[in-house]
Amino acid sequence: MKKVSLSVIIPTYNCIDLIDRHIDNAMSWADLADEIIVVDSRSNDGTFELIKQKLHHPNLRLIQRDRGLYESWNEGIAATTGDWVYISTAGDTIERAHLIKLMHMGETTQADVVISPFKPVNEMGNPYPESGFTNAVIYKQLYHLGSCVIEPPATFCFAFQNSKPNALLGSCASDLFRGEFLRARPFPTNYSTHGDTAWTLRYSSEMRICLVPISGSVFCIHPKHANDGIFNMGKVLDKIIRVELINAQKSINAESTGIRLNEDKIFKLRKTQSCRRKLRRRGKVNKNILGKWIIFTLKYFYLKIYLTICNITQKRRLNNYIFSVLYDLN
Repeated sequence: MKKVSLSVIIPTYNCIDLIDRHIDNAMSWADLADEIIVVDSRSNDGTFELIKQKLHHPNLRLIQRDRGLYESWNEGIAATTGDWVYISTAGDTIERAHLIKLMHMGETTQADVVISPFKPVNEMGNPYPESGFTNAVIYKQLYHLGSCVIEPPATFCFAFQNSKPNALLGSCASDLFRGEFLRARPFPTNYSTHGDTAWTLRYSSEMRICLVPISGSVFCIHPKHANDGIFNMGKVLDKIIRVELINAQKSINAESTGIRLNEDKIFKLRKTQSCRRKLRRRGKVNKNILGKWIIFTLKYFYLKIYLTICNITQKRRLNNYIFSVLYDLN
């Protein structure tokens, strides 16, 4: 049997406070990797020097390049040769046994991506208390199934219906990517720090996922993440969804599963609610404003009821579809 190969990418930029602990963790499973590729964005705080001093591997590659979060990821990914690719972001650690588990499940199911839940921690490695940083809702929705395989049409729906505030793939350091799949699909670089969310949405209609409901990794919440806020993140995701939904729908055959999204009506609902709020904020109310407010209110509740009914039907269809393609993995 062919030995399965693993490539590890460690992207870094000025993370001296995190990289020491990160390397200690990486050395506990580094022997599983056939190659480790460090992509450093010209750190000036000693990060790169510490990596050269402490990180040891027979097939270690060190790359320095100009700044660019997902540009660095993409350069590292393009340099990989492994059957599987693990992105080890600074501060996000994984247990050796869990990495082995992800590789085993990926090979067993021939999935494109293996996902698992993370445990949020702060930069000191302590549990992060804020509820805004949680795992994707898919783990609650499918908890009763244990490990399972999700085919592209269902992945598409899970990705778009539940992309706010926590995207389907969660922390990439909790996941494992099939090398061929990832190398052919670079991360978008035009969505600031949300390129991994955009990547998930863009390729969800092509993505076969293996869900492993067991947590064996941590996601480090940096101060800049905590200050982003769910509201601002929602605005960015609205923009991402508008662009990526069109691309993703081109390669999905919703007719085969009865699964459809109602993003057009969801956007109309948000716009209607916004109009209602603007009218309410006006100081003096006259018949014209009141009439418009009543019209928008009736439209709002119509869309709300319509989407609620669609959501119930959608969930039933989605569950039926998932059960029809499930592997018995437990």
